[in-house]
Amino acid sequence: MAQTVYIADIELDQDYYDRGIAARRSAHTHLADVTDILDGIEDEADKLLADLLVVLDNIDVE
Repeated sequence: MAQTVYIADIELDQDYYDRGIAARRSAHTHLADVTDILDGIEDEADKLLADLLVVLDNIDVE
């Protein structure tokens, strides 16, 4: 039994593409510093972990 594939004939106007390009450009601009922010958070987390390990190493076990 052969399966019939229906393809819709949709024509997109140029505004569709322009809006997509503008959205990607805007996202790129707004998200440009996210990597730097996440690197800073990772550095702080590493410092906190190092401090915690020092504290845990100094606990007397009875």
